[in-house]
Amino acid sequence: MGRADHQRQTASARLRVTAANELLRGSVWSFRYLDDEEPKPVVIVSNDGRNRSRFEWVHVVRITTRPKRPLPTIVELSEADAPVTGRAMTDELELVHKADLEDRRGMLSRPTMAAIDQALRDVLSLR
Repeated sequence: MGRADHQRQTASARLRVTAANELLRGSVWSFRYLDDEEPKPVVIVSNDGRNRSRFEWVHVVRITTRPKRPLPTIVELSEADAPVTGRAMTDELELVHKADLEDRRGMLSRPTMAAIDQALRDVLSLR
């Protein structure tokens, strides 16, 4: 499982949500998987009602810069998503603890999020 050990951080190291770093759908964050030393980018895909609530978990999709063959579940990021680059791996949908999201890296564009929505429909067979 790719979840981080969310109990490893001290209270002072936990994310302090402000207007500048609000946990919003489409925002890209650094997330440290248990088997990786370096944090990896993930995009929040859960709805903003959940993201803003007291519920401590959000749904994310991993972003990678590694080349991948074209698949309906892989969404290429565009120049409009800069500074974030790569592709969203929607078949790697995960539930992560809000406190494990480290640094906000950016926000994906509306067209990219629409493509991610479609890819998630494919992953979850929501047709």
